Parts: sequence; structure tokens; C-alpha cells
Amino acid sequence: MKIRVAIALGLLALASRAAFAATLPSLGPHSVRPETPERRSVAAEPLRPVRYELDVALDLKEEQMTASARIAIRNAGPSAAGEASFLLYRLLTVSAVRSGSGSPLPFSQSVVAFEDDPKRQANRVRVLLAPPLEPGSETTVEIAYAGYLAGYVETGALYIQDSIGEAFTIVREDADAYPTLRPPSWEKIRSEPLPEFDYLARVTVPDSHVVANGGLLVERTVREGRATYVYRNRKPAWRMDFAVARFRELDAPGLRLFALPDDVAGAERVLRSAAAALALYRGWFGPLPGATTYTIIEIPDGWGSQADVTSILQAAAAFRDPAKIHELYHEISHLWNVPSKDAVDCRWNEGLAGFLEALTQETLDGAPSLDAQAEKTARRQLERAREDPRLATVPMIDYGRAGMTGDSYRTGMLMFFALYRLVGPATFRSIIGAHAARHHAGGATTAEFVAEAERAGGPGVAPLFRDWLYTTRWLEILSSGADVRTLAERYRKTAGSK
Repeated sequence: MKIRVAIALGLLALASRAAFAATLPSLGPHSVRPETPERRSVAAEPLRPVRYELDVALDLKEEQMTASARIAIRNAGPSAAGEASFLLYRLLTVSAVRSGSGSPLPFSQSVVAFEDDPKRQANRVRVLLAPPLEPGSETTVEIAYAGYLAGYVETGALYIQDSIGEAFTIVREDADAYPTLRPPSWEKIRSEPLPEFDYLARVTVPDSHVVANGGLLVERTVREGRATYVYRNRKPAWRMDFAVARFRELDAPGLRLFALPDDVAGAERVLRSAAAALALYRGWFGPLPGATTYTIIEIPDGWGSQADVTSILQAAAAFRDPAKIHELYHEISHLWNVPSKDAVDCRWNEGLAGFLEALTQETLDGAPSLDAQAEKTARRQLERAREDPRLATVPMIDYGRAGMTGDSYRTGMLMFFALYRLVGPATFRSIIGAHAARHHAGGATTAEFVAEAERAGGPGVAPLFRDWLYTTRWLEILSSGADVRTLAERYRKTAGSK
């Protein structure tokens, strides 16, 4: 069932190792600015995905999947690559690997633990490339596999509850539901830039169900009670998400929304709020490059809201409770994020999204939440410092290396709150908008963002970033009992004394 909702806001043109293994090749309390400390380099993975052709058949009653992934890969390294290493979920088993021409390729598979996360296990599939793939060259590998999904909750990743069933199914990177070119190591994965690829995906389900994806629906065909949805990416992608349920679809200009069947009434409200937030952010930060249709897909609570370049997976709470709509604002703001080119991303963009979430709630919903949310965040981060002493010694710029990116949500939120109060709304919006326009396609480093903000924001901005991003002085400031509403004044005084 498709429900079309007309929204007259004038808004939107959006936003084992096995037998052949021997043939495989061996494989002080305050920090200072990032250019000074030594940083241990991590060997780069040379192979990158260029294109996926994914074919997935889901048996929702038997709770299993059968799939094949045809992956075009490019060698971005300086030397020939003799092996491609893929990860799949630990209950997915590969039956065959072939070249682009259909010839069998030697491969091994074994369930391995992550080097730096031993609770997390994945099926590592190692494919022998013969002849080795030369630098700058491309080849195609097709992997046939089947099995089950049971999530990664036991590892502490509580949101990865992914499974296959009639109520709700999702096929996504988080649960390794399709082969990804990456090693079993978070440190190595985080040291790499996000992949960028095109995809064409065929997902077959019972015709009682709908497949939701942020790409362009090329076609839907039905045969013998089974429906096949064919999706193509709208923009270069870094991940693929395919949710399956008895969705109801709602549309507005530049927006598409898939709602779980019990939440259609709430979905209309979510769609209106999404339209308003997108219009607000376009007014603040400018239009998104390559305007396209954006898709919101409802997922069960606890499964983790997140955004990619053309879609948002939004937890059900925002559909069922109007007070939770700020969670949607957080995800929509991510559409203006610039890809990080840092060696390891500390994810300060989550702090920016948290700040914009509170600011948007105050702007659109009339809730005086910005100061209150900053105060609440400050109290929580002081509690976190008592729980984790590393917050006194590890600055936010190093949260990625220290496995502390969850703290970027709060430390970053307070940093952007202080910046907003220091430079004022107009300059703040100009800083974020200009950075997005300049680097949205190619990405940027944190140092580039800081330099741009310092040039635009005046002399108080440099000491602010020193305290909140490059050192842990922010903790001393909060521990002194300072009211968050006076944070900006601290940096005005600092600038005035120079």
C-alpha cells in the first residue's frame, strides 16, 4: 500500500584458512595539537570496491538468506595484490568464488576473531588473485554464499540485532550481511577512508513484504508469490541497507518514507518534520550538492538510527512519540557532513549533530532545549570522566585511536555549543555551510575544518578548539563548576586579552 502525502510547505527538492592456505601471501594530562605527537601508522589496505551487483533471496519463514555478490575491485596500492580479503557474518558460508569471466578462483574461509575485539567473530574469506592485480587495475570477484544472521549483541554492539524474519529483516554492513573488503581489525578499518562504490541490487522476498532502500527503485516484479525489488544507488555509496517488512510508503516532494504497519499515523508527522528540518538546514547551510530524493526507513527501537548519503534508518521511537522527533533531526543533519580524511576519525561530527539536534528542536518545536541540553550533557560527561579516567588524558582528536568515539557525542556537542555562542548564529552557520560546500565531495581533515573556523570566527576560536579538541582542558573547565552558558564568555575574554 502506498500513501502519498501532499505537504504544502513549498519545501523540497532535496536532502579455514583452508587447504590452499600455504599458497596465500603472508600477509602530561593534556595532549597538544595533532601535528606534534608521533602517530603510529597502520598499513593501508590496497583494494577498494568500485561496484557491487548484489542478488539476495530471503526466506523469511526459514530465517535464512541465499545470495551472491559480484564485486568490482580496484588496486589503489603501490604494488601488485595477490589476495583479496573479505568479511562476512559468521553464520554465512561461501559455496563458490568466481572471476568476472566465470572461472573458479581459489579461496579459503574461516571464522576468526577481530584482532582488537576478540568477542566479535566473522567469516574471513580470502581469495587468491591470479595473476596478481596490478596497481591501478580492476578485476571482478563473484562470491556465492548462504546462511543466517543473528546479530552482534554479544560483542557489546547492542544495536546490531540483525536477523531474518517475517516481522523485520535488514541486510546491512553492520552485521556483515554482504562481503566487504576489510580486515578483522577495528584499528585498520578505522584507518581507512570510507569506500565509495556504485551498486545494483536485486532483493527477493514474499510479495506480502516490501524492500526499502535509499536508492532508485528500478523495477519490482512478482512471480509465484515472490517479489523482486531492483535498486540502483542515487549517489556514490559507502554502504548498502535493505530493510524488509510489511512497510507502508509515504511520499512528499524530495522525500520518501517507509513506515512499519502500526506506525502510519506517526509517519505522517515524521514526514512533515523531516521536510521542515531539511528546509531549515538548507536555509542555514545551503543546498546539498547533487540534490536528490532522500529516504527515511523506520526500524525497530534498539536497532540503531543512522544515516548514509541518501537515506536514514530511523528508530521507531520518533514515529511513536512526538517528543522523540529530535532523534530524526540528528540523523538529517548528518547529510551535511563532510567525509573525514583524518588517518583515524574521532567523529566530532556526532557532536555537531547532537548540537544541531538540540538547536533544531528549539527552532522548530519551540522547546527551549539548547541550554538545558548543554547543561545535561556537561553533567553526563563529568559522570563519564569519573567512570573512565582516560577522559582526563585523551583529547577528543584522539578518541578514534583510543576507541572512545562514543564520547565525541558529548564532548563535541559542548564544543559546538560554545562555538555557536562565541561567534553567533550567522557566523556559525556560515562556517558549517562553507565547509560542507567546499569539501562535501572530496572530504577534509579536522585540521582543515579548524583552520576555516578560526579564519571566519575570530581570535577566540583557536583557544576554544585547543581546550575542547586538542587537549583535555575542557574537563578542568567543567569540573570547576562553570555554567555552560558562560563558556563563550571565557573565550571572548581570552581573545580580548591578546
